[in-house]
Amino acid sequence: MKNENKILFLILMLFSSLAVLFSYYVVFVSGNYEVIKQIPCDPKNDSCFVSDCEGSDSSCGMTTTYKKIFVISNYAGSDYDSLSCPQNSPFCRIINCEDNKTEAGEKCFK
Repeated sequence: MKNENKILFLILMLFSSLAVLFSYYVVFVSGNYEVIKQIPCDPKNDSCFVSDCEGSDSSCGMTTTYKKIFVISNYAGSDYDSLSCPQNSPFCRIINCEDNKTEAGEKCFK
């Protein structure tokens, strides 16, 4: 290998290592990742998500409607079951169902 190739290889390895270390720090050390939870939704007042079940899937709850809450883990608190979104919080958002926001296995219930 030429010296230029060795130097380029070392620089690429250094940057790759730094990227991995930075990602580890952001996710595991600082806890800066999104937590997603389903919360109850009243279809009379909001547009809600509902599971898009196959007919043979007995574990799927067709009647359960929900909204999604997204919060940065640092601001979620220690009790995941009572997760809520304070008014006008920049670290938390509640998502009502819109047809362009559905994922596989869910649909809007209006």
